[in-house]
Amino acid sequence: MKELLKRLTAAEQKADEADKAYNEAPESAEAEAAFDKAYAEEYKLYIEAAEGLVKFTEGKINFETAKAMIKTKRAELEALFA
Repeated sequence: MKELLKRLTAAEQKADEADKAYNEAPESAEAEAAFDKAYAEEYKLYIEAAEGLVKFTEGKINFETAKAMIKTKRAELEALFA
């Protein structure tokens, strides 16, 4: 779980950078494709992390709550799995 959260954070940063580049050049098909790819990876890892949290807690935390926790309680989750 710790490694998955690290990968998610890196993917979020990459998607943010790609979003910035796309906003600077909205007519660029390359920038749009780079953003789409980065965001898809970020979303994939976000879902994997939520599913992992549900599995780790043996279903005591449901999928929707896990997603919310990843968005709002990331620091606490990272500390828990450190």
